[in-house]
Amino acid sequence: MTLPTLGFIGTGTLTTALVTGFCERAADKPYKIIVSPRNRDNSKMLQEKYPERVTVAESMQDVLDQAEWIMIAILPEAGEEVLKGLKFRKDHKVINFMSDKLLPDIRSWIGDTEVLVHMIPLTYNASFDGPIVLSPPNEEAAEIFGSIGEIVQLENRYHAALFAAVTGCEAPFFTLLNTIIDCCIREGVPADAAFQYVAGFFKTTCDYACTLDADGIRDKAAHSTPGGINYMVKQGLAERGAFKAWDEALQPAIERLAANIPR
Repeated sequence: MTLPTLGFIGTGTLTTALVTGFCERAADKPYKIIVSPRNRDNSKMLQEKYPERVTVAESMQDVLDQAEWIMIAILPEAGEEVLKGLKFRKDHKVINFMSDKLLPDIRSWIGDTEVLVHMIPLTYNASFDGPIVLSPPNEEAAEIFGSIGEIVQLENRYHAALFAAVTGCEAPFFTLLNTIIDCCIREGVPADAAFQYVAGFFKTTCDYACTLDADGIRDKAAHSTPGGINYMVKQGLAERGAFKAWDEALQPAIERLAANIPR
Protein backbone atom coordinates (compact mmCIF):
# COMPACT_ATOMS: atom_id res chain seq x y z
CA MET A 1 0.00 0.00 0.00
CA THR A 2 1.32 3.45 -0.93
CA LEU A 3 1.53 5.70 2.10
CA PRO A 4 0.21 9.26 1.83
CA THR A 5 2.52 12.24 2.04
CA LEU A 6 2.11 14.34 5.19
CA GLY A 7 2.48 18.10 4.87
CA PHE A 8 2.95 20.49 7.79
CA ILE A 9 2.03 24.17 7.52
CA GLY A 10 4.11 25.72 10.29
CA THR A 11 7.31 24.26 11.68
CA GLY A 12 7.30 25.24 15.32
CA THR A 13 7.78 23.18 18.45
CA LEU A 14 4.72 20.97 17.91
CA THR A 15 5.53 20.13 14.29
CA THR A 16 9.13 19.41 15.26
CA ALA A 17 7.95 16.99 17.95
CA LEU A 18 5.43 15.20 15.71
CA VAL A 19 7.87 14.81 12.80
CA THR A 20 10.42 13.46 15.28
CA GLY A 21 7.84 10.95 16.49
CA PHE A 22 7.00 9.79 12.97
CA CYS A 23 10.64 9.46 11.96
CA GLU A 24 11.91 7.77 15.12
CA ARG A 25 8.95 5.73 16.35
CA ALA A 26 7.02 4.80 13.21
CA ALA A 27 9.72 3.03 11.22
CA ASP A 28 7.19 0.48 9.96
CA LYS A 29 5.21 3.29 8.30
CA PRO A 30 7.76 5.57 6.63
CA TYR A 31 5.49 8.43 5.68
CA LYS A 32 7.09 11.01 3.42
CA ILE A 33 6.93 14.36 5.21
CA ILE A 34 6.93 17.86 3.71
CA VAL A 35 7.52 20.77 6.08
CA SER A 36 7.07 24.45 5.36
CA PRO A 37 10.00 26.86 5.52
CA ARG A 38 8.12 29.10 7.98
CA ASN A 39 10.70 28.38 10.71
CA ARG A 40 13.86 27.82 8.71
CA ASP A 41 15.99 26.67 11.64
CA ASN A 42 13.56 23.91 12.60
CA SER A 43 12.89 22.93 8.98
CA LYS A 44 16.58 22.65 8.18
CA MET A 45 17.26 20.67 11.36
CA LEU A 46 14.51 18.15 10.55
CA GLN A 47 15.70 17.70 6.98
CA GLU A 48 19.31 17.21 8.05
CA LYS A 49 18.33 14.78 10.81
CA TYR A 50 15.93 12.73 8.67
CA PRO A 51 17.08 13.26 5.06
CA GLU A 52 15.32 10.15 3.75
CA ARG A 53 11.95 11.18 5.17
CA VAL A 54 11.75 14.98 5.42
CA THR A 55 11.76 17.57 2.63
CA VAL A 56 11.60 21.33 3.15
CA ALA A 57 9.12 22.91 0.75
CA GLU A 58 9.89 26.12 -1.09
CA SER A 59 6.76 27.74 0.33
CA MET A 60 3.62 26.91 2.25
CA GLN A 61 1.77 26.54 -1.04
CA ASP A 62 4.42 24.07 -2.12
CA VAL A 63 3.52 21.94 0.93
CA LEU A 64 -0.07 21.78 -0.31
CA ASP A 65 1.03 20.98 -3.83
CA GLN A 66 3.12 18.00 -2.70
CA ALA A 67 1.06 16.47 0.13
CA GLU A 68 -2.26 14.65 0.50
CA TRP A 69 -2.69 15.21 4.25
CA ILE A 70 -2.22 18.80 5.43
CA MET A 71 -1.55 19.61 9.08
CA ILE A 72 -2.36 23.20 10.08
CA ALA A 73 0.21 23.92 12.78
CA ILE A 74 0.44 27.71 12.79
CA LEU A 75 -0.27 30.15 15.58
CA PRO A 76 -4.05 30.69 15.88
CA GLU A 77 -3.77 34.46 15.53
CA ALA A 78 -2.19 33.99 12.09
CA GLY A 79 -4.59 31.28 10.97
CA GLU A 80 -7.12 33.20 8.92
CA GLU A 81 -4.58 35.36 7.10
CA VAL A 82 -2.27 32.45 6.25
CA LEU A 83 -4.97 30.00 5.19
CA LYS A 84 -6.86 32.47 3.00
CA GLY A 85 -3.63 32.98 1.06
CA LEU A 86 -3.31 29.28 0.18
CA LYS A 87 -5.08 27.19 -2.48
CA PHE A 88 -6.37 23.87 -1.13
CA ARG A 89 -7.49 21.04 -3.39
CA LYS A 90 -10.81 19.27 -2.99
CA ASP A 91 -8.95 15.98 -2.45
CA HIS A 92 -6.89 17.38 0.43
CA LYS A 93 -7.34 15.84 3.85
CA VAL A 94 -6.82 18.53 6.47
CA ILE A 95 -6.09 18.33 10.19
CA ASN A 96 -6.33 21.47 12.29
CA PHE A 97 -4.06 21.85 15.34
CA MET A 98 -5.16 25.42 16.20
CA SER A 99 -6.86 24.87 19.54
CA ASP A 100 -9.31 27.78 19.55
CA LYS A 101 -10.41 27.66 15.90
CA LEU A 102 -13.67 26.06 14.77
CA LEU A 103 -13.91 23.82 11.72
CA PRO A 104 -16.71 25.85 10.05
CA ASP A 105 -14.50 28.94 10.20
CA ILE A 106 -11.54 27.06 8.75
CA ARG A 107 -13.81 25.64 6.03
CA SER A 108 -14.76 29.19 5.05
CA TRP A 109 -11.06 30.05 4.70
CA ILE A 110 -9.85 26.98 2.77
CA GLY A 111 -12.90 25.89 0.80
CA ASP A 112 -14.10 22.32 0.28
CA THR A 113 -11.69 19.49 1.11
CA GLU A 114 -12.25 15.76 1.35
CA VAL A 115 -11.54 15.74 5.10
CA LEU A 116 -11.37 18.44 7.75
CA VAL A 117 -10.91 17.41 11.38
CA HIS A 118 -9.59 18.88 14.61
CA MET A 119 -6.73 17.25 16.52
CA ILE A 120 -4.90 17.83 19.80
CA PRO A 121 -1.47 16.19 19.80
CA LEU A 122 1.24 17.34 22.21
CA THR A 123 5.02 17.55 22.15
CA TYR A 124 5.28 14.37 24.25
CA ASN A 125 4.26 12.44 21.12
CA ALA A 126 7.84 12.84 19.96
CA SER A 127 8.79 10.16 22.48
CA PHE A 128 5.67 8.67 24.08
CA ASP A 129 2.31 7.20 23.09
CA GLY A 130 0.36 9.86 24.98
CA PRO A 131 -3.28 10.59 24.10
CA ILE A 132 -4.17 12.48 20.91
CA VAL A 133 -7.69 13.92 20.64
CA LEU A 134 -9.41 13.62 17.24
CA SER A 135 -12.78 15.27 16.50
CA PRO A 136 -14.85 14.28 14.66
CA PRO A 137 -13.73 10.65 14.37
CA ASN A 138 -11.83 9.74 11.22
CA GLU A 139 -10.33 6.29 10.85
CA GLU A 140 -7.61 7.22 8.37
CA ALA A 141 -6.36 10.11 10.51
CA ALA A 142 -6.55 7.83 13.55
CA GLU A 143 -4.43 5.20 11.77
CA ILE A 144 -1.77 7.72 10.76
CA PHE A 145 -1.38 9.38 14.15
CA GLY A 146 -1.95 6.11 15.99
CA SER A 147 1.65 5.41 15.02
CA ILE A 148 2.81 7.98 17.59
CA GLY A 149 -0.02 8.21 20.11
CA GLU A 150 -3.21 6.79 21.60
CA ILE A 151 -6.14 8.24 19.67
CA VAL A 152 -9.16 9.51 21.62
CA GLN A 153 -11.96 10.04 19.08
CA LEU A 154 -14.78 12.41 20.03
CA GLU A 155 -17.96 13.33 18.18
CA ASN A 156 -18.53 16.38 20.36
CA ARG A 157 -16.22 19.32 19.57
CA TYR A 158 -16.99 20.91 22.95
CA HIS A 159 -15.53 17.85 24.67
CA ALA A 160 -12.37 18.23 22.59
CA ALA A 161 -12.13 21.85 23.74
CA LEU A 162 -12.36 20.71 27.36
CA PHE A 163 -9.44 18.33 26.80
CA ALA A 164 -7.50 21.18 25.18
CA ALA A 165 -7.98 23.12 28.41
CA VAL A 166 -6.70 20.13 30.39
CA THR A 167 -3.42 20.29 28.45
CA GLY A 168 -2.80 23.50 30.38
CA CYS A 169 -2.17 21.34 33.45
CA GLU A 170 1.24 20.23 32.15
CA ALA A 171 3.22 23.22 33.46
CA PRO A 172 1.40 23.20 36.84
CA PHE A 173 2.16 19.48 37.15
CA PHE A 174 5.87 20.08 36.60
CA THR A 175 5.67 22.95 39.07
CA LEU A 176 4.21 20.52 41.61
CA LEU A 177 7.09 18.09 41.04
CA ASN A 178 9.60 20.91 41.32
CA THR A 179 8.01 22.12 44.56
CA ILE A 180 8.23 18.68 46.15
CA ILE A 181 11.80 18.14 44.91
CA ASP A 182 12.80 21.51 46.37
CA CYS A 183 11.16 20.58 49.68
CA CYS A 184 13.29 17.43 49.84
CA ILE A 185 16.46 19.32 48.92
CA ARG A 186 15.71 21.96 51.55
CA GLU A 187 15.57 19.16 54.15
CA GLY A 188 19.01 17.94 53.11
CA VAL A 189 18.30 15.30 50.47
CA PRO A 190 20.87 15.33 47.60
CA ALA A 191 19.33 16.88 44.50
CA ASP A 192 19.86 13.84 42.25
CA ALA A 193 18.24 11.52 44.81
CA ALA A 194 15.32 13.92 45.27
CA PHE A 195 14.73 14.03 41.52
CA GLN A 196 15.06 10.25 41.12
CA TYR A 197 12.58 9.46 43.86
CA VAL A 198 9.97 12.16 43.23
CA ALA A 199 9.90 11.72 39.45
CA GLY A 200 9.86 7.93 39.80
CA PHE A 201 7.13 8.03 42.45
CA PHE A 202 4.80 10.13 40.30
CA LYS A 203 5.59 8.12 37.16
CA THR A 204 4.62 4.90 38.90
CA THR A 205 1.52 6.50 40.40
CA CYS A 206 0.43 7.68 36.93
CA ASP A 207 1.20 4.25 35.46
CA TYR A 208 -1.01 2.70 38.15
CA ALA A 209 -3.79 5.23 37.48
CA CYS A 210 -3.79 4.17 33.82
CA THR A 211 -4.69 0.61 34.88
CA LEU A 212 -7.86 1.87 36.60
CA ASP A 213 -11.14 3.16 35.22
CA ALA A 214 -12.92 6.35 36.26
CA ASP A 215 -14.61 4.62 39.20
CA GLY A 216 -11.29 3.20 40.34
CA ILE A 217 -9.63 6.62 40.35
CA ARG A 218 -12.62 8.12 42.17
CA ASP A 219 -12.36 5.37 44.78
CA LYS A 220 -8.62 5.95 45.29
CA ALA A 221 -9.27 9.69 45.64
CA ALA A 222 -12.04 9.18 48.20
CA HIS A 223 -10.37 6.70 50.53
CA SER A 224 -7.23 6.99 52.63
CA THR A 225 -6.45 5.56 56.04
CA PRO A 226 -7.48 8.03 58.80
CA GLY A 227 -4.36 9.26 60.54
CA GLY A 228 -2.11 7.97 57.74
CA ILE A 229 0.32 10.03 55.72
CA ASN A 230 -1.91 10.15 52.61
CA TYR A 231 -4.83 11.29 54.79
CA MET A 232 -2.70 13.97 56.45
CA VAL A 233 -1.37 15.49 53.22
CA LYS A 234 -4.74 15.31 51.45
CA GLN A 235 -6.51 17.01 54.35
CA GLY A 236 -3.84 19.68 54.51
CA LEU A 237 -4.28 20.45 50.81
CA ALA A 238 -8.09 20.37 51.03
CA GLU A 239 -8.09 22.77 53.99
CA ARG A 240 -6.01 25.19 51.91
CA GLY A 241 -8.36 24.94 48.93
CA ALA A 242 -5.72 23.32 46.74
CA PHE A 243 -8.03 20.93 44.86
CA LYS A 244 -10.72 23.56 44.35
CA ALA A 245 -8.01 25.88 43.02
CA TRP A 246 -7.21 23.42 40.20
CA ASP A 247 -10.87 23.38 39.16
CA GLU A 248 -11.09 27.17 39.32
CA ALA A 249 -7.83 27.62 37.40
CA LEU A 250 -9.18 25.49 34.54
CA GLN A 251 -12.27 27.64 34.05
CA PRO A 252 -10.59 30.56 32.19
CA ALA A 253 -8.91 28.08 29.85
CA ILE A 254 -12.26 26.38 29.20
CA GLU A 255 -13.90 29.73 28.54
CA ARG A 256 -11.15 30.72 26.12
CA LEU A 257 -11.22 27.47 24.15
CA ALA A 258 -14.91 26.55 24.31
CA ALA A 259 -16.80 29.84 24.65
CA ASN A 260 -18.18 29.75 21.09
CA ILE A 261 -18.66 26.00 20.80
CA PRO A 262 -22.16 24.48 21.30
CA ARG A 263 -22.24 21.82 24.00
